[in-house]
Amino acid sequence: MKRSKFIIPLLLITLHGSAQTVKRLSLAEALSMAAKGNRQLQIQALEEAHQKEITRESRSRLLPNVVAGGSYQRYFDRQVIFLPGSFAGTAKPVQDVAVGGKNAFNGLVSGSQPLLNESARRQAKAAGYDEKVQGEKTADLKGRLGMEIALAYFDMLFMQSQIALQQQSLVRNGKALKDTRSLFAQGRSLKQDTLRAFIAVENLRSSISYLRNNLEVAGIHLNRLMGVDNATLVELSDTLVPEIPLEGTSGLEDAMAAAMQRRNDMAIQKLETEKSGLELAVAKAERLPQIAAIGQYQLQAQADNFRLGQYVWPPTSFVGVQISMPIFTGNRVKAKVSQAAVRIKQEVIAQEDLEQSVRSELASLLAQWKEANEQLSIQQRTVELAELSYTMMDDRYRNGLSSRLELTDAELALTQAKLNYLQAIYHHKVIQVRLQRAQGLLQL
Repeated sequence: MKRSKFIIPLLLITLHGSAQTVKRLSLAEALSMAAKGNRQLQIQALEEAHQKEITRESRSRLLPNVVAGGSYQRYFDRQVIFLPGSFAGTAKPVQDVAVGGKNAFNGLVSGSQPLLNESARRQAKAAGYDEKVQGEKTADLKGRLGMEIALAYFDMLFMQSQIALQQQSLVRNGKALKDTRSLFAQGRSLKQDTLRAFIAVENLRSSISYLRNNLEVAGIHLNRLMGVDNATLVELSDTLVPEIPLEGTSGLEDAMAAAMQRRNDMAIQKLETEKSGLELAVAKAERLPQIAAIGQYQLQAQADNFRLGQYVWPPTSFVGVQISMPIFTGNRVKAKVSQAAVRIKQEVIAQEDLEQSVRSELASLLAQWKEANEQLSIQQRTVELAELSYTMMDDRYRNGLSSRLELTDAELALTQAKLNYLQAIYHHKVIQVRLQRAQGLLQL
């Protein structure tokens, strides 16, 4: 009985652990998974499909419209028409005459085809612009998600590299603590040295624990961006290493030209500006006449009984042309034209502002890119010198030519140099991703 009390919790722990799956993936694989599983992207895809249906609805106003209908009325009193008395055989000037049956049936099919409806045509064209805008918004969302996933991936790589570096430092400091304890036991070292080494070891353990917790949180965030369940543990297969500088980043004008061609937000703004001009044309088109071809075929019958087989169904049919011309609309059309003119000015200003904003963003990122390349080179050289310094100081310490404190300082300088180098690589990659995004080169 006692044994079962321990077995059941162990089985639960085992099942809980087995429920989590570990997936090792590269940045390219993460981007590919996000393209299929990201929920924001799925919502935007549905919005794009919704806009396509709106475009179809707008275009339907230019297509034929056919309606079939029927009715039945039961009259308790016969219908009345008014005729001259001479027609009805009376001396009254006007005589009411009861006509028709108490059961009335009516069936008809009517149709219309717009021949001239400039307002509907321009509205359909405007809906097509909205459809293009949604397509660009989908592409823009893919670019933003690509940047978010890349930055989240690099954040995790940076933390993993920091953990590995801190663990290396922990090994060195653990060895130093062991040496100081041995020297203290021999009376060749101060208790303060042992305490300092112990504090350094504990600080490193605390830092590693903190980084691991942050790494777990970053993994949850990356799973959400990819649309993956949190039960999946992500392991990164890429490494945080510097890469060759981007192509197309030689100058601001080249970067700006790429942005003008490939940035989706600039394409959206351009479409909005063109659409505002079309909305002005739509408003003006409401002043134009509308012409439609119409036709109808109707069957009707009346009787006092329900012997449908004996009913007579005389047909009535016609075709024709219907013209409508607005004369006065209470200044509604004039107000809509003024609104559309104001909107055009807004969109033109917004487009100019966006271009200036993109230019400023690219100029800033190019300056940061140049600085990141320089810092990467400097920090790489610093690590080489720090490693040489630590090796020399370690040899001096082993030969009794330097103190443990000097070796500890050299180890601390080496660890800091490597951390700075990792920071430089991370910053280099972040600027690279942001620069790709600013030029519209980053997609899922």
